[in-house]
Amino acid sequence: MKRSNLIWLGSLCLGIFIIWGISAHYQFYSEEPHLSKPQQAALNITLLSQPQALPSLEGKAGANTGSWFGLLLQPTICDAICQGESIAFEQSGQVVIRPSSPLYKQIAMIMEKEGYHESQGLLLLVNPKGQFAGSIAPPYGNQKIEEAFKALNE
Repeated sequence: MKRSNLIWLGSLCLGIFIIWGISAHYQFYSEEPHLSKPQQAALNITLLSQPQALPSLEGKAGANTGSWFGLLLQPTICDAICQGESIAFEQSGQVVIRPSSPLYKQIAMIMEKEGYHESQGLLLLVNPKGQFAGSIAPPYGNQKIEEAFKALNE
């Protein structure tokens, strides 16, 4: 092979590598949120590596499309304490889906999938794209929830 062909081939490979590096860097920094593992741990947040599409929550109270918000699937058997917690979540601006809702079964099926069932019973995190993207673990309190969503929406 001629030396000029080797130089041309090397330059082409270098150009491809540079373009790949720039696109990977852009993709990493364009994805939200930018929370480190210690920040997530401090907020009791677990983010999924592969967010899962959810049925449209448009029109549901608390469903702030374009920003992060919380989603709670109310258990099918819900005593007075559970009912009180569900109301408290709604009052704090989170979406609560009750078993009587047509969306309940669709979302419950998503939660049963491998990799997602660990979040059952937790306050689910919905990203600005409307995808199930993680969860917040208890104990829950208005201040804790507000801090988590403030960090996620920065």
